[in-house]
Amino acid sequence: MKVEKIQTTTLDRIIREIPSSNMTQEIRELCDLIMKEEVPKMKYPQLAPKGPNKFAIIEIDGPNKKQKGFLSLERETEEDYIGVLWTLRLDKKENPLRKKVVHKIEGNSAKKIIYQFAKLVKFYRGE
Repeated sequence: MKVEKIQTTTLDRIIREIPSSNMTQEIRELCDLIMKEEVPKMKYPQLAPKGPNKFAIIEIDGPNKKQKGFLSLERETEEDYIGVLWTLRLDKKENPLRKKVVHKIEGNSAKKIIYQFAKLVKFYRGE
């Protein structure tokens, strides 16, 4: 069995030395808990937007039965967060997700960021 040696670059070493934000870590942990409960309820998890800075993705109904929506909590910069509404049509085979609306999420703590995101979810669910 051949073991490949992974070479660490200077950039990799620098990245490891940069401390992570406590707020970002708290938000990630809270979103992991939320996603653990939400993913089993999703009808189309395979269609959800993906990416390293998307912390939570909630499936919502689109404006009609042929559309599906996803609301994501995303990190835009180190301490700036946005809520993004993504939509797609279910009746088309090759249908990319489209970014419809971007909401800036204000807050100086993980709790406030999650609270503002929850308000967006409530709004888009029509509650």
